[in-house]
Formats: sequence, C-alpha cells, structure tokens
Amino acid sequence: MIQAREEHVAARRRAEEHGWRPRNCVWELTLRCTLRCRHCGSGAGTARPGELDTAACLEVAAQLAGLGCELVTLSGGEPTLRDDWDVIARVLAARGVRVNLVTCGVYPDPAAARLIAARAAAAGLCNVGVSLDGTAPTHEALRGRGTFAAVLATIAEFARAGIEVSVLTTVSQLNVDELGAIRQIAIDAGARSWRLQLAKPMGSLSRHTDWVIPPRRLLELVPWLARMKRAGGIALGVGDSIGYYGPHDEVLRGRGWRGGRAERWQGCQAGLQAIGIEADGGVKGCLSLQPRAGAADAFREASLATDALEAIWYRPGIFGFNRDFDPAALTGSCARCAHAAACRGGARCVAAAVTGALGEDPYCFHRLAALEAARGRGWQRAAAAAGAALLLGLGGGCGDREVLGPGPGVDAAIQRDARASADAPGAADAGRDAAGPEAGLPDGGGDASTCASVCCACDYGVIPPDVWQQCCADPCANVCCECDYGLPPPPECCPH
Repeated sequence: MIQAREEHVAARRRAEEHGWRPRNCVWELTLRCTLRCRHCGSGAGTARPGELDTAACLEVAAQLAGLGCELVTLSGGEPTLRDDWDVIARVLAARGVRVNLVTCGVYPDPAAARLIAARAAAAGLCNVGVSLDGTAPTHEALRGRGTFAAVLATIAEFARAGIEVSVLTTVSQLNVDELGAIRQIAIDAGARSWRLQLAKPMGSLSRHTDWVIPPRRLLELVPWLARMKRAGGIALGVGDSIGYYGPHDEVLRGRGWRGGRAERWQGCQAGLQAIGIEADGGVKGCLSLQPRAGAADAFREASLATDALEAIWYRPGIFGFNRDFDPAALTGSCARCAHAAACRGGARCVAAAVTGALGEDPYCFHRLAALEAARGRGWQRAAAAAGAALLLGLGGGCGDREVLGPGPGVDAAIQRDARASADAPGAADAGRDAAGPEAGLPDGGGDASTCASVCCACDYGVIPPDVWQQCCADPCANVCCECDYGLPPPPECCPH
C-alpha cells in the first residue's frame, strides 16, 4: 500500500515536471451515427454498450476543466444524436474551455439543421467542423445519396447563426484529384477554414484499403497544400497525419522559430498534451490510435466509468508508449533521422494503422523526400533539389495559372518536379509501405570530394555519415543566422 502510494506521488510529480496535462481533448459523445460512411475511421453506426449518461458526462466535463483542458472537440459518431450534447458543451464553455463540434452535417430536415445551429450558438461553441469529402458524386459515394446538398445547407445554417465553420476533408484515392474543387466548394459555401487529414486503413476503411493514397502522393500533395495556404481565400490546416519537416512544414504548421509560438511538428502528443474519451468512458491518449482489424485495443488504458480522470491521468505507467518514449525504439528511417527525438516517429496513429507498430510512420514527408532523392537523384543532387523545391514551394504566388488540385490540374512546375523524381532510375518503388529499414537510404557512397553542394543546415533528406563527418562536423558550417525556418542555429554560431 505504501509503495503504491509512493509510486502514484512519483508519477504525479513527473507529469507536473514535464507539464503533461490534457490541454486538448477529443470526446466521442456517442458512436451512434445517422450515416454509414464507407471510409469512417471509427466504424461508427450503433451506440457503444454502456455509453455515459448526462450526469456522468457533466462530471467528466468538470474534471477536464479542473485538469486545465483548453479545447474539447465533441465528436462521434454523430454527437448531435445525443439530446444533451449542447448541455455538455455549455458546461465546458462556462468553465473557460473552448468547445467545438464535429458533425456529418446531415439532419432530418432544414428545420432540424436550423435548430442545431441555434443550439450551438447558444452553447458558446467556438466553431463547428462539417465533413465534406468531394464533389457531389464522390461525397455521396462515400456518405450516401443526398448528403452533399445537406452538408452545404448545414454550413449555411451555421454561418447564419454566427458559428465559424471548418470544412473537414479526409484525403483518399477517391478525392485526392478533387482537392482544388473541394477547396472552392468550401469557399463558396462560406466556410472560414479547411482542414485535411489522411484516410487511414482503420474502422470501415479497413475494408477498402485500396482507397488509401500511396505514400508517394505526399510528394505532390504537401507542396500543393502549402501553395494553397499561401494563396488565401480560406484558412488551411492539416492534421497530424500530414507532414513532417521539409521545406513546406513552416507554411503548413507555423511561423518558424523566430515568430513567437512555434508550430513545427513536435511529435505525437497523445497522453502528454492530449487525451481521447470514448462514449462509454474509455480513455485513450488519442482516439485515432486504434487496433488493426481483429486485434484487441491496446490503446484503451482506463475507464471513466470506474475511475476519476485525475487518478487516470497521474496513474503510474499510463500512456507509457509516449511518456516513456525512447528514440532507440524507432525503426527504419525514423531510427536514423536527425529529428527522431523531437518527431517521435511521426503520427503514431498512422504508424499503428498502416504497420501495426509505432516505430515508423511511412507517410512522413521528410522520409519520402529522402527516399526519392536517394533512389532517383543521388545525395548530392538532393541538396540542389531541396533548394529548388524550397523556392518553388515558398516563392512567389500562382500568377494567373489555374490550380485545380494534385493530379492532372496541379501547378505545372510542381508536377514537373514530381515527374522528374518519379521517372528517375529506381524511383518506381520509393516510399513503399513494405520498404525495409535500409530501403532507398543513402549508404555513404558517392563522390564526397567536395562539400560545395552539401547543405548541412537544410531540413531535407539524409546526409550519409561519412559526408556529414567530412563536410558538417563544424556545427557552424552552413548555418543561416537570419533564416526564419528550421531548428534554431547553435547560439555560439550567431552571437548577434
């Protein structure tokens, strides 16, 4: 008994010293849903057995606020199928927590949509996310007949009620070539922002794994998204599944390390700064951390039906996959990456869904760019390609060229660059999910007789160890003291 108490005290002290608290919470109010979307990552449809009642939910809301939660996303299923969704939202908002809602946007009739919008405004929601996954034919192929028009009408109702709307798009093989059209639909509908995430082979989508985009599509997708974010018209954000690092990360994730609040990828925050709550009280570090089809859910760590949130949050050994993270546990490209300690292997939910383990995210842009460069261009030419990509991705505007989306209508310069990489010798299988730990990585070969073309400070690719030793051993070599991008330079290199 005494030992257990001491362990709990030590675990709490450790959490407080690290600043671990559930600042962001995604709360699945119910797994019930009006739709049966074919790509639903939650496999939503019917309620979970023993979903928490109103009194229990209000107690959870109070506990979240007491632990310093700053943002709660009410999700599902379809959260508005619970009669008390706005009661829960109002209690959270009254305690100073920002609250938003994720909805399919499909309700019985226009009057119901108008009522839900009014209730959202009265509850003090900061914004509402409405799912839109394509032009009418694509969206309805995924979500059902009549859903496209219903979503547009719902967006209009929320906007009329004074609620900011974010259009949420799950990127798949079915809509990746329609992203430009989806963006314009969102703008025309009056949405204030557009947020994208990758479709992952989990939930209902585990039955349609061919709809998941291959990793190499990110070499087109990420630069295009960066251009669209700079273009304006609608605020653009990306989920944790898209990235990481590389020449476009500053645009997609933040203002750089000199700009105040840093928004560069800092690794999966499940169980550190984030928490997920299932409708029956199940507690996870993140609701997107799900078992593969047929496997037990190892990511469900406790239940609010039996324990208080504070006791769970400070429990010894809780969220060990992240709180006890060791870079040595990473595998493949991630094990050798210079960003390993900070990145933590990318989006752990993607790694789990795709590979069944947490050691490497095969959808890492940094990894894919390195593989592409190593297979198709060689490590020296990769540095030049990185510079060209940086100028292309972060340079001037689109001019008067029409940009429709990744694929046939993508900006010609980006398409040429991607085509050049894809056509390079040996590039055909770069970025495969099944690539082994050594696949496509530089092995230290090549002509290292000159360091003129080596950019030691570039946030791109993998420099072979012998080349690094020859050209980059000086920590101040090639440091850019004025660049507002990437990791801060060593202070001794930029005294002024």
